[in-house]
Amino acid sequence: MNKFILMRKIILLVCFFVLSISSIAEETKLKADDLFRIDHLMEINVKMPPADWEKLRKESDRNNGSMSRIFGGGASNGKRFNLYKADISIDGKIIKNIGIRTKGFIGSLNPERPSLKVKFNEYVDQSPVDGLDRLTLNNNVQDVSLASQYLTYKLFNKAGIPAPRVSHCKVTVNDEYLGVYSHVESVRSPFIKKHYQKYSGELYEGTISDFYPIAVQNIEAKNSYTEKNRTQALKLADILETKEDFDLDEAKKYINLEKFVRFWAMESLLGFWDGYTNNQNNYYAYSNPNDQKRFHFIPWGADGAFTKDRGPFSRFGGDQDQPRSVYSQSMLANRLFQTDEVKALYKATMVDILKNVWDENEIIDDIKRIQAFALDHLHSRQNRLDEGVDKLITFVESRRSDIESELNEWPVIVQNGPRIPRHSVKVGELNGSFKTKWINERMRDVSGEGEADLKLNLNGKNIALSDLGSIGQPEELRRWFGGRGSGQTRALNPTITLQGVSEDDGKELTVVVTVDRKDFKPNGKAISFRGSLNLRDIDDDQDGNAFRRFMSMKSLEGELKLIDVGMNEGDSIIGILKMDVKESRGGFNFGNRGRR
Repeated sequence: MNKFILMRKIILLVCFFVLSISSIAEETKLKADDLFRIDHLMEINVKMPPADWEKLRKESDRNNGSMSRIFGGGASNGKRFNLYKADISIDGKIIKNIGIRTKGFIGSLNPERPSLKVKFNEYVDQSPVDGLDRLTLNNNVQDVSLASQYLTYKLFNKAGIPAPRVSHCKVTVNDEYLGVYSHVESVRSPFIKKHYQKYSGELYEGTISDFYPIAVQNIEAKNSYTEKNRTQALKLADILETKEDFDLDEAKKYINLEKFVRFWAMESLLGFWDGYTNNQNNYYAYSNPNDQKRFHFIPWGADGAFTKDRGPFSRFGGDQDQPRSVYSQSMLANRLFQTDEVKALYKATMVDILKNVWDENEIIDDIKRIQAFALDHLHSRQNRLDEGVDKLITFVESRRSDIESELNEWPVIVQNGPRIPRHSVKVGELNGSFKTKWINERMRDVSGEGEADLKLNLNGKNIALSDLGSIGQPEELRRWFGGRGSGQTRALNPTITLQGVSEDDGKELTVVVTVDRKDFKPNGKAISFRGSLNLRDIDDDQDGNAFRRFMSMKSLEGELKLIDVGMNEGDSIIGILKMDVKESRGGFNFGNRGRR
């Protein structure tokens, strides 16, 4: 009996010890709120193998496929960048075995100071921060004031539109100081559950994409449910397809109209030119199960807000003549603004926001607070803080009068229809074979190298080709957009280049096919690739118009089979290809704005 009592006491003591240890661990666990304090500059320190860090930052090369995501069509898979294993400390709290990658799109990509995405549970099942499963660290390359993102999301939240929280931090990687970054709350499961309770709706991230029947697949699905089910998005796209058939009552079944108009008015007021309603970019859309599956919009990528311009592409389409108070390039905003009911609701919403959300003194106090605590911690490249602050304050001080002057003349006139979002259309076929060698020397002209037998049909016409040649090379040796630009190199992937000349008009054909290194194997099976086709006048190389050459590029989709491959100098490469040629329509097709 005494032994039984003793054993029972031992078991109780062990249980008490385990519970005590668990309690201590829970107490030391970081809380999401601690990572979004506005009175504290967090310290983020990353340790990872130097070779992996060099690979990661090279993936931040501005030539890393970003432009093709705008012009190329085809759905984005969200996996442009590789993850690497690392350890991270947050204000001294060490978290081991996290996944880290670069992030960004065109202007924010920077190999010297890359933006970073940190995933806590990529390699280990761990949840070291209560309320967060990852970190988003933006390099502020475009947000030189360091305040645009913080202010944008704070004001959205104040207006009743859920938006990420933002704090600031000092980032160091392998003892290299990278400067002051913005720490932005990611729009993933913890965020959605916090604001919408359930995470079982369709969640999308829009990057130069919109709700339009032939293009809705380009909006990136952000959870497994959405990857399998795009029902709500497809129905909304059908409703928005044409102005003539637009039915506001039907649209109300798929969007929370009051919430969207508030989101829309905030984007316009803040000069957020690179958001959804002006640029079909930088947004999340969530079909809220607690709101009849209607879509709610969430702002993202706000490093370009607080500007009176409508962005770098506005001059191509006369958009600079559009009203400041209403952005209207997106499918949804433009269709809605055709109705008197929405025009009245929009004005009432903007008046309310100006009265209850837009407080110039409060905003300017935030700007100066951020400037003061960041000033002594800037990277040498962050040398435009004062300039950015002055520009931001000037915008804030004049924005109310800019908007109210148009509200007094309501309704304003929207000149154009929506911009049809980018999408791909099949315009031909490319079939054939090639036999060539691996060459490590940079070569643009491959005529006379290797062999190729190609049949090209373009826009219903068979194109007879001559002077065909082919080579295999490392991807880093390829010229992009007429030059490497930043001077950085990308990850080494095999690239096969085929060239020839059209017999009818002497145009030069260039086909470039890039294969992930892991797939570059002689198995005779169809493998994934990235491919482009360009048929252009040879004189284009002499006029320096690299942008025009890029715009004439077409994408390739289909089968590539490798019979023999090698990556040593002189190794043989033999392959067969059967591909559809696709052309990008809509979006940024300058000269033909794709409006409808």
